[in-house]
Amino acid sequence: MPTRSCIQRAPWLGLTSLIGMVACMVASAVVVSVSHDQVVTSWTIPPAVFVAVFSLACSIASSAALGAGIAVRFWCGASSGIRLSQLHYIWNHGRGFNLFPALRAGSKARAVALLASLSYVMQFAATPLLQRSTYQTTQDRVSFEPLSLDLASRIPDGWFGDVYDGQLAGFKHGLFEIQQWWRNELMVTNVEGGDTCADSTCYGHVQGAGFSYQCWTTQQTLQLDTETTNNATVFLVDTAINDNATLRLTSKYVSDVDSNCMSIIQVETCDLIAATAEYPITIHNSTISLRRDELTTMPVISSYTSPGDAPSAPSGSGAGPLVSLAEFAITRLTDNATKTFSPVMSMSSYRGPGALADIFLVSPDALPRNERCRLQWSRPTEYVLASMYDFMFRCALHAGSDVSEAQNFTARRTVPTAVFQADSRYLAGALAAMACGLVLVAALMWDFWLLGRHVTLSPLEIASGFGAPVLRDVSGRGGGDATIDEILAKVRGREFRTDSRATGDDGRRVPLGKEDSNASSVRLSMLNVTGTGDSLVSRI
Repeated sequence: MPTRSCIQRAPWLGLTSLIGMVACMVASAVVVSVSHDQVVTSWTIPPAVFVAVFSLACSIASSAALGAGIAVRFWCGASSGIRLSQLHYIWNHGRGFNLFPALRAGSKARAVALLASLSYVMQFAATPLLQRSTYQTTQDRVSFEPLSLDLASRIPDGWFGDVYDGQLAGFKHGLFEIQQWWRNELMVTNVEGGDTCADSTCYGHVQGAGFSYQCWTTQQTLQLDTETTNNATVFLVDTAINDNATLRLTSKYVSDVDSNCMSIIQVETCDLIAATAEYPITIHNSTISLRRDELTTMPVISSYTSPGDAPSAPSGSGAGPLVSLAEFAITRLTDNATKTFSPVMSMSSYRGPGALADIFLVSPDALPRNERCRLQWSRPTEYVLASMYDFMFRCALHAGSDVSEAQNFTARRTVPTAVFQADSRYLAGALAAMACGLVLVAALMWDFWLLGRHVTLSPLEIASGFGAPVLRDVSGRGGGDATIDEILAKVRGREFRTDSRATGDDGRRVPLGKEDSNASSVRLSMLNVTGTGDSLVSRI
């Protein structure tokens, strides 16, 4: 037989399969990486489908490469001399229940069984890891949109009503907003371009009528477990118009009590002046709301003094915004709780005309003191100021609609969007498993260049290599150097039976024992085997 080049001897199916495995690995990594943060609707076919296809293709390529590697190891073992038991377990490569017998058969069979079994494990592990490497989640997509809202930057005197002898009359606008605030009803937007926020949420800051304020704090002490301090104020929220046309808010509350029932009373005083403030708003679909946690820290654009807020304003003049705000606070946000100590019950209690003292009372269960002085409140000032801002914003929204005063602003729009996410840990694990499988099956094909031809595990090629008489005429004596293609070229038309009966070239059945080794169809007879014991040396 002529000497074949390394290219002719190469197991091209196995090598091509290895290249296919690499291509599947690269394609899987590219799909998972590219799909990261991509909108779900932008992919007609989800990345998980591509990943599943590439995983299946990699498994098929791995199986093909494994088959080529087993063939190389089989013929390398046969050409160098090997026991028939090892040759069998190389062919079987530890499949099914043959793993442990293969491990005991010999070093060559053991190496093939371990490499093949580990490649199966890597192939099995890579699939679920690759599937977990991509998943769907919801993510807020942000854009900035120009919007316009009818919101009064100042509420003119008289919009709330008129003042007669210090009393506010015709407070219908303010009364309506008080009702809305009390019921915490949603504010319907009159935003131009409001459809922008449909099925999404817009966050922005818009200028509207409000107030600015300055506060300072002092402290007092009060003994609680004595009758001498009965009727002393322990919780207070009060408002009044100052002579300089400002609104004064005073809040007083017991902030701490020591073990001797001596209390510390915080007194907070805030002076409010009419102003244009920048409200933090949230628009969702057709409703608008304030972010209350930002109200007391929002920036003030400009402050002003309204003539209608002055105590000296003539009777019948239009009420200013602070007079109206005071009316709201007096009717809804004031309280004056006083303390009472009962020696008979050995307990301090309080009573007030409003509900704020009940709302801000610290739960007695949270105070490790006896009933003699278990009175303590949390700070009400921030809540009261935020409620005043809420009321003023509702009024500015109403007044702005009446006069069509538009405020332009930019809103940050967030849209909950389904996107693909890549998990780099699972992707790395899957690629590592696939790479390990590739290396394992590639190791089985090592030394293929030492063989004289391209090899397979075809039964015809094995029979030829073992010197079966039926194939002696294929390529020289014994036919051990023929490739499967060369064998098929010679025996393609021959028929084979295992019932010890064969047909000749003329189609007639040949009686048992009368077969001719040159007949077109014969039964397989004893192989030409040389050697002793369990050794097999065949010319390959």
